[in-house]
Amino acid sequence: MREVLRLIVMRVMNLKFFTKIFISISIVSVIGVFSIVYIYQQYFQKIVTENEMERVQRSINQAGLNLDNQLNRVVQNVYYFFYYSDNGTELIGATDRNKVENALEAFRTQYSSELESVLLMIKDNRTGGEETMIYDENLDRVRDIDYKGQAWYRHFLNKDTELWSRPTKEHLFYQDRSYKTIYLTLARYDDNGRDGMLVVRLNGKLFSDAFRLLAASDLLIELKDAQGHIVYSSFPEDAGSNKAVYLKMDSKLSYSGFEVQAYINQQAITGKVRKIQNVQPFVIVVILLITLVISIVLSLTLVQPIRKLLQLMKKVEIGDLDVRFATKYTDEIGLLGRNFNKMLANLSEMIDKMYVVEMEKINAEMKQKDATLLAMQNQINPHFLYNTLEVINCQAIINEVPAISRMSKAMADFFRYTIDNPKAEVELRVEIDHVKTYLEIQHERYPDIEIDLDELEPFNRYPIVKLTLQPIVENAFHYAFIGERDYYLKIYAEDIPQSDAYALYIEDNGQGMDENAMAALNLLFERNDTDVPETDASRKRGIGLLNVHNRIRLRYGEPFGLSIEESMTGGVTVRIVLPKEGKSYESADR
Repeated sequence: MREVLRLIVMRVMNLKFFTKIFISISIVSVIGVFSIVYIYQQYFQKIVTENEMERVQRSINQAGLNLDNQLNRVVQNVYYFFYYSDNGTELIGATDRNKVENALEAFRTQYSSELESVLLMIKDNRTGGEETMIYDENLDRVRDIDYKGQAWYRHFLNKDTELWSRPTKEHLFYQDRSYKTIYLTLARYDDNGRDGMLVVRLNGKLFSDAFRLLAASDLLIELKDAQGHIVYSSFPEDAGSNKAVYLKMDSKLSYSGFEVQAYINQQAITGKVRKIQNVQPFVIVVILLITLVISIVLSLTLVQPIRKLLQLMKKVEIGDLDVRFATKYTDEIGLLGRNFNKMLANLSEMIDKMYVVEMEKINAEMKQKDATLLAMQNQINPHFLYNTLEVINCQAIINEVPAISRMSKAMADFFRYTIDNPKAEVELRVEIDHVKTYLEIQHERYPDIEIDLDELEPFNRYPIVKLTLQPIVENAFHYAFIGERDYYLKIYAEDIPQSDAYALYIEDNGQGMDENAMAALNLLFERNDTDVPETDASRKRGIGLLNVHNRIRLRYGEPFGLSIEESMTGGVTVRIVLPKEGKSYESADR
C-alpha cells in the first residue's frame, strides 16, 4: 500500500504545473459556475443594465445642462455686445476702423476660451453696396480662402437673421483651430443705409470638452443641433453603421434646442455581468470547503518546494550566491529551481563583468569632466577678445582715430552676434544688422563697392536661420570682387505667390562662376549631398554655400534652401527660399 501511494505521489508530482492548476481550478469552479449562470440569467443582467442606463442618463443630463448654460451665456454676451448695448449701430456706422477693430479684439479676447474669431461684415447701400470686412489685427486671415462662398456670407446677402449656423468645416483665419464648428450670426439690415452682420466662430472644444469625461469606447455620444445636424460625435468611423448593438438615450437642451444622444455598448454591460460572482451563501460555503481540502493537498506538492525556494532567495538577498536549489521532479517547480541555479551562476559572472564596466565608466566620467573643464576655459577667450576690442576702441577715441574706433566696435559686434547669441533662428532684420556690421568692416578694405539693402524693410519680421547671409556675402568678397573695376552687392527679397514662403536674393556683378560647377552645385542642393565638385576656387565657394543650405534644410526641411544662377551682369545670384512662419526660438546649442 505504501509503495502504491508512493507511486501515485510521484506520478502527480511529475505532472505539468499547468495540469495540476487546471485540475484544481476545475474542481473548485464547476459547482460555482452553474450557480452563477443561473443567478446571472435571472437577475444580474437586468439590474446592471438598468443601473448603468440610469447612471449614464444622469451624467448626460448634467453635461448637457452645463453645455446649455455655457451656450446661453455665450449667446447672451454676443446679443449684449451687438444689440442691447447699441454697439451694433455704433460699429456699423463707425468711420474709425481702428475703433471697430479694438472693440472686436476686446470682445474676442474676453471670451477667448469659447470663441475663435470674430468679424464684422458691413455693406454700405448708399455707395452701391460697397462691402467692408473688419476684424482685429491679431487675427491672421488665410489668403487662399474666399469668404464669399461660405454660408454666413450667403445669409448676409439674403438678409437672413438665423442665429445658429449649420455645423461647418469652413474657416477664415489661422486662429480658427477647430476642424468642425458652428457660427453665431447677428445682423442689422437697413441701419442708416447700411447692412451689418457680426460673425462669431465658436471654439469646437466647447462641445468636445463638455463630454470629454463621459465619452469612451463603450459609451459613444452625439450632439445634434435643432435641425438634426451632428455638431459633435465620439463615434469612430466604423461604428456609425453598427448602432444596433448600442442602447440609446436622449437628452434635450432647453435653451439651444440641441439634443444629446448617448449610446451604451450592450456587450460592455454583458461583460460586466459576467464578472459578477455574487453567489448564494450555501454555494460559497461548499466552494470554500472544497477549496480548503484541495489547498491542503496542493500545499504538500506546491507550497513546500516554493517555500524552500523562497528561503534560498532570502539567503541570496544577504549576499550568499553559493546556495543551490535541489529537486528531483521534472514539473515547472523543478524547472524553476534549475533556472534559479543557472541565474545564480550567471549573476556571479555578471558581477565580475560589471566591475570591469564600472571601472571603465569611472574613467569615461573623468575624461568627460576634463573636457567640460576645458570647455569652460575656452569660454573665457571670447570675453577676453571683447575686452581687448573695447580697449582698442577707447584708445582710438582718445587718440582721435575714428577709423580704428569704428573697426574695433564693428569687430566686437560681429563676434558678439556670432558667439553670444544663443538663438538658432532670428528675424531677418537682426540678420541684416549683422551683415551691415560685416560690411562696415569690409568697407575699410573695399570702400568703392556699392551696397544696396534698401528693399528689405517689408520682410524684416520674417524668420531666418542665424548666420545665413554673412557667409554668402563673405563668399562674394573672397571670390567675386577680384580685379580693378566697379562692383556692387545687392540684397533684396520677394514673396513667393500661393505659398507661405519668401525668397532672399544676394546678387553681385563679380567674376561669376563656371557654368558646369554652378549646375553641379545646384544638383547637390537638390539631393542634400555633401560632396562639392572639384573645380578650383568654386570648390571652396561651394562648401560655404552648401553648409548654409544644409543648416536651412535641417531646420525647415524641403523645399527650403539655396539655389544659384548667373546674374544679369555676369556675376552670381544666390536665391534663398525660407518660410514666413518659423519654428519657436531655441538655443543654437540644441
